[in-house]
Amino acid sequence: MKPLDLVVVGGGIVGLGVARLAARNHISVAVLERGDLASGTSSASSHMLHGGLRYLEYGQFGLVREALAERSAVAKMAPALTRPTRFLVPVYRGGRFGPWKLRAGLKLYDWLSGRRGFAPYGWAGARAARALEPALQPEGLRGAGLYSDVVMNDAALAVAVARDAAAHGAQVHTRIEVIGAKPLDGGAIELSARDLGSGTVLEFPAQVVVNASGPWADETRRRLLSGLRPGDPDVAPLLRPSRGVHLVYPTLTQRHGLLATARSDGRVFFVIPFFGHSLVGTTEVEVASPPPADALRPSLEELRYLQRELALALPPVAEFRPIAALSGVRPLLRAEGAVGHAPREHKVIEEHGIFTIAGGKYTTFRRMAEDVLAHVARRLRRREPIRDSEEPLPAPITAGAGLELVARHAVQHEFARSLDDVMRRRTLQWLEPDRGRIVARFMAANMGKELGWSTARTSEEIEYYDTAVREEESLLARVWDGHQEPSHRARRGAG
Repeated sequence: MKPLDLVVVGGGIVGLGVARLAARNHISVAVLERGDLASGTSSASSHMLHGGLRYLEYGQFGLVREALAERSAVAKMAPALTRPTRFLVPVYRGGRFGPWKLRAGLKLYDWLSGRRGFAPYGWAGARAARALEPALQPEGLRGAGLYSDVVMNDAALAVAVARDAAAHGAQVHTRIEVIGAKPLDGGAIELSARDLGSGTVLEFPAQVVVNASGPWADETRRRLLSGLRPGDPDVAPLLRPSRGVHLVYPTLTQRHGLLATARSDGRVFFVIPFFGHSLVGTTEVEVASPPPADALRPSLEELRYLQRELALALPPVAEFRPIAALSGVRPLLRAEGAVGHAPREHKVIEEHGIFTIAGGKYTTFRRMAEDVLAHVARRLRRREPIRDSEEPLPAPITAGAGLELVARHAVQHEFARSLDDVMRRRTLQWLEPDRGRIVARFMAANMGKELGWSTARTSEEIEYYDTAVREEESLLARVWDGHQEPSHRARRGAG
């Protein structure tokens, strides 16, 4: 079997971005993902393409400029999956920053975005700010800054990138786990991977391997290098992962996003308009590298923290119940100091023919892919320059399409292989009042026709989805019960 030029381990936004750029530059490439596309961090983000306004405080001007340029480019490439949105930043007496500092930061943010920015920043006095968003806490309000960023559907955007990669010749494999590597003659590497459906072990020879497994990059490095260099000591970890959680509510604001400062610890959190709902987040809790299984589960403490801070920022909506929760682990680069101040830059390292991409943020996935492909091209002794394009990504299926068509499209064109793939990452059914339970039964039946499921398999898929939703609802009920306790009501009143 002739080796591929490149095999990418990891089907999140970065791995898919690498595969897309490789395929567009006529580099033969395969993606190996042990779960579904974007089933880890890439479907649990804050759902924004943004420069990172708060990173200006840490002097990360280059990162912000790069991310702002990518914000505009990606929004242009996926207009059906992105939405420019105005954000409000309320300023309070005794708060983390005053009006002059905020205005300076917003002006710098606009300047760094260059000519590809959206509506420029502005300022509203206290009365005008409450006219824009009446739910704002009025006590101590001095006014609010306004600026623009982009809200996006993270999982759907990752799938669109995968479709673009496949359209240009990339192989995209899901439910396949890399279990080892061995060296081949001429410097090539053979990856062994187990098909998690059949249990079959497959071999993927490649000239170059890219490890783009996000928070699991250290574990992937260890597994691959132990096969290539048996007996060598384990490599030092690159990552210092952190968990971020979000709550999803019915719509909480009039039409703006909100960037607020938590009263309890001064952290920044967002209220983001998201497809008829509001996404509230995020938290920052350090986890081990590689993350243990329970690291992906949001804790009761984190969710209650978000609910308390939301009630302080928007008192009238304090009695709104959350309808869903998200939790993801960020692949942050290892650094000294608090994990909340860890750098958001990325790094590419080479170890015995394996290139690991670590760090970074969703918005800059194309820049990360370019950096990786520059290393890959040198390894392949390629002379032609690597070129990217801002051509539109494949569009999602038309809104309102029938369930049979949605299921067929998800299986045939979007690499979906389970009911959960479609309900949570190919559609927004998980946001419906019943969390998509009714639709799930029809969707499973239609997917079963496409994938040849037995009656028992179809029932298993429905039960798996139901169980996951019930567990999430149970956790949210505990969050709400804590919210109703007198001690929490007293803390809100004291805030």
